[in-house]
Amino acid sequence: MAAARVGRRAAPPRPTLLVGDLDACHAAFGRLQDRVLQLSLAQQAAVADTDSSADANAWRDLVPLCRALRETLTSLRELSHFTREVYEVAADVCLRAGDYPEALKALQQLVHLIYPALAAQEAALAAAEAAAAAAAPAGRAEEPAGPRAATAKKQSAAAVGVASSSSSSGGSSGSRARAAAAALPLSWDDDSDAAEEDWAALAGGVTALDDAAVGAALQQRRFQRWPEAAGALAAYFSCVQGPREGRLDTLATLRRLPRPLLATSEVQAALALAGSLAAGDYVQLFRLRAAAPPLVRLVAGAAAGAARERALAAMATAYRNIAAAAVCRALALSMHGLLACLKALADRGQAAAQKALGGLQMEERPEAADLVFKG
Repeated sequence: MAAARVGRRAAPPRPTLLVGDLDACHAAFGRLQDRVLQLSLAQQAAVADTDSSADANAWRDLVPLCRALRETLTSLRELSHFTREVYEVAADVCLRAGDYPEALKALQQLVHLIYPALAAQEAALAAAEAAAAAAAPAGRAEEPAGPRAATAKKQSAAAVGVASSSSSSGGSSGSRARAAAAALPLSWDDDSDAAEEDWAALAGGVTALDDAAVGAALQQRRFQRWPEAAGALAAYFSCVQGPREGRLDTLATLRRLPRPLLATSEVQAALALAGSLAAGDYVQLFRLRAAAPPLVRLVAGAAAGAARERALAAMATAYRNIAAAAVCRALALSMHGLLACLKALADRGQAAAQKALGGLQMEERPEAADLVFKG
């Protein structure tokens, strides 16, 4: 629990850790994506326990670059679809590395600020196009509509204040938006109201969206991970801090989610998973975790170890003996993981676990043996 509280406040960016200008960020992000692809392919090919920390160090090596990109984009006041892509990868990398505080920063900025600001831009541009089309005289739509639509788009983009997501985001409109935002004071406290006000100011002061704008954004490919990130954030506090300790933070998170986002299958799956954890239904927990979206599954990994130990302790009380293969299926464990879990309980003086571990270690084929807790 103490580890979950560390790093909740982001430190000021150190100049030696900043990546550089926007072009340097694009280059660094390309290298990061290449490395993420390599590690993902290696992880898929590995035959090992899915919760093993053997590969965590490789992911942990990428966390400093993720933080450097995040801090550099904040210092550049860059808010675009490129920013969204960086934060999406950063959330995934930090969760795989087990750096939950750093992952929390990425998830909170994505769900509460970056996605809504970009959705607001899309809604403003769509409204400007509709207004320009409606204002065009009948039979002369082609002549005035183009200039009016272009002017409306520029005015809308300036009002929203979001830079272009393309590699040419350093153009005139994007430069004007960043120049206007440069005069704003910038806070580096990710958990303070001031930090959110800074991001909201960079997004043109748009802090709320109607359900129609959110629904329209969710239909677009660029926003397809918004529900997944929202689900991961909804389950974060229950899984990392504990259902009781994280209850208020979870409720505060849910209150800020728009209704269309709350209704998505990803958020509902995350809430069901958190409910199973709170109820102590560990078999259902691991069943839901196996079917959950990737970010939600990674967040649930924070609670997986302790949940498995509690489930095994309950089995030791309820059963005299039980098939090891059945336990592995119910708790989504490999045989190596089962032995490690029994050893952790045995080291804490759990007599039934000590007996089961001793018997399992003597078997030539432990996967076909029974766990004998009593007798």
